[in-house]
Amino acid sequence: MSQENVDILRAVADHWNAGDRDLTTIAAYFDPAIELESPFSSVAGEPYRGHAGLEQWGRDVDEQFAEWSIALGDIRVAGNAVIAMSHIYGRGRASGVVVDFPCAAVACFGSHHLITRVRIYLEVGEALRAVGLEE
Repeated sequence: MSQENVDILRAVADHWNAGDRDLTTIAAYFDPAIELESPFSSVAGEPYRGHAGLEQWGRDVDEQFAEWSIALGDIRVAGNAVIAMSHIYGRGRASGVVVDFPCAAVACFGSHHLITRVRIYLEVGEALRAVGLEE
């Protein structure tokens, strides 16, 4: 297990949960050519790309949710990928509706321990299959 990659993923989640989404703080964890696919990507029609894409994703989430946190659960390593089974809690900004659901994030790392790709899955089993792991 690449403990360094696991620690990086935990650090990113800690920054997010603390409300610290400023790219100047978290950019050191991400490759400049990062690609992020999330449920919001389907609205945009394509992944968020680069550091500017990460910033846009953060704005998109903050626009929709007054609260949003990630509780990391089981974390596994598959090659250069780290998969985190997680739990998302959020409260809609306009509606006040609470969302509370399991999900999984697969973060792929490059040779310098920078995150090169993230995909967020609403189905944990789908994420595990994507990296060749079983439930």
